[in-house]
Amino acid sequence: MTNLVQAKNGVVVLKFRNVFKPRDIFFHDGKSLRRVSVGVPVQMVAALAALFLIGWSAFAAAQFATARTVDPAEVARMEQQVQSMQADVQAIKAMADKRYQMTEQALRDLGLDPQRFQGTGGPFEAVEPLGTASDPKFKQLFTTWKRLDQVEQSTLAIPSVEPVKGTAFTSGFGVRSDPFRGRAAMHAGIDLAGPVGTKIYATADGIVARSEYNGGGYGNLVELSHGRGIETRYGHMSKRLVAEGQRVKRGDVIGLMGSTGRSTGSHLHYEVRIDGKAVNPIPFMQSNDYLLAVQRRAAAATRVAMGGPQEGATK
Repeated sequence: MTNLVQAKNGVVVLKFRNVFKPRDIFFHDGKSLRRVSVGVPVQMVAALAALFLIGWSAFAAAQFATARTVDPAEVARMEQQVQSMQADVQAIKAMADKRYQMTEQALRDLGLDPQRFQGTGGPFEAVEPLGTASDPKFKQLFTTWKRLDQVEQSTLAIPSVEPVKGTAFTSGFGVRSDPFRGRAAMHAGIDLAGPVGTKIYATADGIVARSEYNGGGYGNLVELSHGRGIETRYGHMSKRLVAEGQRVKRGDVIGLMGSTGRSTGSHLHYEVRIDGKAVNPIPFMQSNDYLLAVQRRAAAATRVAMGGPQEGATK
């Protein structure tokens, strides 16, 4: 029995060897008859590649035959969802455009060029391009919201609250009779009178550019730089409560009212300057409700949540 099996195996091996054996292939190249010898390894590789292709084709055909048929109703529902989403995008963009236009108008009402608040910059960071048919709408929405966010955040630099509370308005902006010389002179700000020690507040977010005693008439002076070329000055203080380089927020107490420098009594001399030029502070103190709402929204967006375990606390 064993001899019979061995004999059959020998026949199979012999047949296999007869399939894969060196062969000569003849072909005519147009000039002469040529011969190419194809060895056993090359024939075996070709056979394996053919078997792989046949198997892969059979698998793909089986997958295609068993694939689930797409439901037309489901396709229609998905298309409807996409259209609804695109409509929502357009509605949001329209709202953002309106808010942007209203913010621009509020800036113009103060005599400020909206372009002043639209500077861009920062390091370049490439992003992969979007690849669907609806991408242009999303790109437009992103651009609109980015522009709106930029201009609204920039409004934090605009002075828009009163620097003191419960005081009397005693002198306006512009040409007036100088209280010391009795002749016409330019008054670069407004005077707000009150008791010595009355709290003085920053009217916009900014950085303390100067906190010093000024011999030119301001006395104790605090100057805040709010960016975008906007500055405010607070003169005649009895005490300065901030230092140069310090960052302050709108509503922070920066000093106390007094009568230092060229002053006839306790009051605050308050100035607003644009690109170094003094402008009338009154319109800024009377900012409309919309601009104030924009500033509150921008301030809320930049507020950082803080927390953590108490020092020395144990679990």
